[in-house]
Amino acid sequence: MKRTVLALLAFATTLAASGLARASCNIHNDTGYSFTVESGNVSNQRLGSHTLTTIAPGKVIAKSDDGKASFGGMCRDGESVEVKEERGVVVMVPR
Repeated sequence: MKRTVLALLAFATTLAASGLARASCNIHNDTGYSFTVESGNVSNQRLGSHTLTTIAPGKVIAKSDDGKASFGGMCRDGESVEVKEERGVVVMVPR
């Protein structure tokens, strides 16, 4: 009986946590920089160099780990964006 209750509690906790952590903006970093990203109401999201990940939708502010690059913009729910370097400037563009 105790095992069943604990299993149900663990399942319910996992289900609740997965709903809170759901990010829905796809972002592809095509630069050599790794960034710390703040978007929507979520801070400290990581975006490694040459990676594809998801972040929370909303206003995006990002700074590279070494402080040499930054970018910003807007990403809507379900949208895909790309981060690339054009003429030495890091930009975020629709994908």
